[in-house]
Amino acid sequence: MNHGVTGMLERAQWKEELDTYRSIQKMFILEGNVSDLQILSEGLESGDLVSLEEFLHVYLTNTGYQNVVFYNRIDGFYNAYDDSGQMVSEFCKQGELQDTRQKPDILKAFTTVRKAVGKTDHATAVIIRMAGQLLTSADHPDAAEIEYLSTLLLASEESRSGRANNRKGWANNLIFLITSKVQELPTWFYRYNPYCRVLTLDLPKEKLRRQLISAYQSSFLDWISLEESAKEKTLQRLVAQTDGFTCAALDAVLGLCEGETVKEAEETIRAYRHGRKENPWEALGTERVSGIGAELSQYVMGQPRAVQAAADVIIRAVTGMAGLQHSSGNRPRGVLLFAGPTGTGKTELAKSMARCVFGAESAMIRFDMSEYSQGHSDQRLLGAPPGYVGYDAGGELTNAVRSHPYSILLFDEIEKANPSILDKFLQILDDGRMTDSKGETVYFTECIIIFTTNLGLTETLPDGTKRPTVDYSASIDEIEQSVTRRLHESWRPEFLNRIGNNIIIFDYIRAEFGVKILDKQLRQIIANLQEQQHIRLELPEDSTLYQKLKARAMENLEFGGRGIGNVVEHDFITPIGRELASGAWKQGDWIILKDYEGPDCQSGFAYEVKGRSSNGE
Repeated sequence: MNHGVTGMLERAQWKEELDTYRSIQKMFILEGNVSDLQILSEGLESGDLVSLEEFLHVYLTNTGYQNVVFYNRIDGFYNAYDDSGQMVSEFCKQGELQDTRQKPDILKAFTTVRKAVGKTDHATAVIIRMAGQLLTSADHPDAAEIEYLSTLLLASEESRSGRANNRKGWANNLIFLITSKVQELPTWFYRYNPYCRVLTLDLPKEKLRRQLISAYQSSFLDWISLEESAKEKTLQRLVAQTDGFTCAALDAVLGLCEGETVKEAEETIRAYRHGRKENPWEALGTERVSGIGAELSQYVMGQPRAVQAAADVIIRAVTGMAGLQHSSGNRPRGVLLFAGPTGTGKTELAKSMARCVFGAESAMIRFDMSEYSQGHSDQRLLGAPPGYVGYDAGGELTNAVRSHPYSILLFDEIEKANPSILDKFLQILDDGRMTDSKGETVYFTECIIIFTTNLGLTETLPDGTKRPTVDYSASIDEIEQSVTRRLHESWRPEFLNRIGNNIIIFDYIRAEFGVKILDKQLRQIIANLQEQQHIRLELPEDSTLYQKLKARAMENLEFGGRGIGNVVEHDFITPIGRELASGAWKQGDWIILKDYEGPDCQSGFAYEVKGRSSNGE
């Protein structure tokens, strides 16, 4: 690190625990974020970032340990921080290892450890690296592996206190095992072992990240020109944006930000989190986003309140106003719950948002939550834990967001999901991130999350059958009352609170908008026929056929846009297909539709050929 951190440094919890239990325990297992850099608050310049190995060497020698020795199965015994080599030499002497020139096998090495920590001549600490790689399987270690783990276990029981270079004069001889997960070791080795304590190294907390970022503030080009209040807000924002970073990553990224403006630094941090430099939210711009409501209305008809709510979420996301009332600056760009009758445009609005914001419907990633109703569905969504089938594959949600960090996430029929999944969403909606089963952090901060539900529209009777609680005759206010009541009865308050006022109730498709949806679908079919078959088709509004289609569509409004679509498919698209299949219509034809030949669509169309190409004559 190029900049020293001044002032009182944040001490990680594991370091505090090490201070507390060093005089009591004989063995420590360090697990978790063990590959990260550590801040030295003593021994070297305050604020220097060093490896865990170097931190332990400095910490232990400063607390009076005369022999600090490292071991891994590749290098044997070593200490890269003791230029004299005296520590390893003395340790081997204490452990009665005769040939120090040759790397001992594991059993012999641990026998040496057992003998060395059982002596009182010197305060000795042995740090065993890559302890999880000592075994072929933690669940089924072979006989040789059990033998050398048992040797370490005996070593911890027989460990004594050695002479130390401190005012107390004595210190417990210690054994450290470093592993990424304590589960990589057999449970019998550490559980109920009174001499062993597991210390977990976490990712740097907020206070420590603040101290590290503060050391780099002066390197931002426009930092000096900012007012004090603006500096504090900027610092808070950067601290929130680096949630989930390791010290090593934070140091590296901040090093890249030297000589940049604060805004450029934030973009660098965002690029590191998501693996891409382009930011589609920035590309939208305020001019485009000001008309986003009108643009969405072209795709979703009959839901002005829902469209406006969606537009407001996008506007807040683009202008940087999303989530400003929350202490964590890391929440998703927006969270919405679409509730209401089926076929009223909930999914279509989500697709339209993806199209308007990210340029393609494919930016909407849909999860049918009825597929995640079983007991371990959260593992399918977020990844199975180590040792379970599919662990290496990761979770469907985390994989999708890692590949497409800028997206609309649609969780359809969320009420059908297993309750354990809703618990996971609490963290995603609050912190904007999730650590998957492989220990990798996935960020949801550039996503808009949308849930849909049909709750409140039906109720289950004692015999198991369902009956509607609202129907097409209900007003939007009645629908809202029924849905809201059922949501509060069914879901935990903490989940609903994270959605807040973004619970959007969709109305039934009313006749005025039903006609517009019908006309839109008919125009789309006619345009596709012109483009794909080169057949010009006209359906005059005063024709008998159009009036029949309109009447049939209005009879199905309780089923929403899907009901209209079903009428169009059965009464319009299918007869067109028959005409094309029979060869009655050919490329270059100009057809004006009038009615059906018979009483319904089964009889085919009555039409006038306004023009016909030479190959159609």
